[in-house]
Amino acid sequence: MPLPNLKKLSPLFTVLVFGFAVYAIYLELQKYSLKEIGESIIAIDPWKLVVASSLVLPGLLALACYDLVAARFFGLGIGWMKPLLTGLLGYTITNTTGHGVLVGAMLRLRIYPRWGVTGRQVGEVVTFGVVTYYMGLSFVTSAAFIFEGRELTDLLSKLPKVGVILGQPWLQYGVPTILLGVIALWFALITFRKRPIKVGKYEFELPGLGIGIFQLVASVADLIIASSVLYILLPAHEGLGWIAFIGIFSVVQFVALMSAVPGGIGVFTAIMLVVLGPSLPSESNLVASLITFRVLYYLIPFGIGGITFLGLIARQDTRGRRLENDDVSAT
Repeated sequence: MPLPNLKKLSPLFTVLVFGFAVYAIYLELQKYSLKEIGESIIAIDPWKLVVASSLVLPGLLALACYDLVAARFFGLGIGWMKPLLTGLLGYTITNTTGHGVLVGAMLRLRIYPRWGVTGRQVGEVVTFGVVTYYMGLSFVTSAAFIFEGRELTDLLSKLPKVGVILGQPWLQYGVPTILLGVIALWFALITFRKRPIKVGKYEFELPGLGIGIFQLVASVADLIIASSVLYILLPAHEGLGWIAFIGIFSVVQFVALMSAVPGGIGVFTAIMLVVLGPSLPSESNLVASLITFRVLYYLIPFGIGGITFLGLIARQDTRGRRLENDDVSAT
């Protein structure tokens, strides 16, 4: 899509993104008053809040590396700071709004073209980010089933309807075999195949081994840090291992992302309550931990990212109008 068209459409993109985000926040907070949210945070051990809060920025930076590795692969030629900051800005917003492909593309179409990146390249960056995320999700889930398979299947068996399937003992071996097999195939392709893959009239370039490793490290770090933030905030969880919890978080995250609800709102919380509720001393404390996690890892970054994005867009639009006025004056 030509850059002039993007400029004409970008104000509409901005309105759509933030309208969607406001709706997402409304869904997130409608069941709880601001007083309840405040009391939930106050009730948590302050030391837990400090440690969990210190992990938020590293977690978001790991997520922002999705854009950085994509920019390197597609040769955008814009250095490393620009894609890293764009990724950080984009994911602080799409973590709350959900639908990362659509909303993420809208956001990036407002930023990347100013550096000469085309609409098609923006689409490639977003798609590459999705592939990167699911690579890490597959790897982390597999590792959890390998090291804590019995505990993980026991907990997942509590889910209504799908628990009968997810609690099957064979999943301890079946899930890692399938998922790690796909990852191994991917790494074999990027290591030994030097030519693009052709599908009909389309050609797909393959990244090098270095890019593939960068993908995996960034996505695994993202998931481990995010799940660790929630694990730290949970009430006393004797008997619930950290690795098993990472596996639970990954599976629940996958289910929430597959839902049509913005940001998986409600879905993530509901499944966590079903799975973890019986193993924790108090469901109310679990709800408080989940609310606090949402506030720390989603809503606060969204507020900062949203204000930054709006300021950036306002500055761009002001500069654009100034340049247009200068052109008119010159003629």
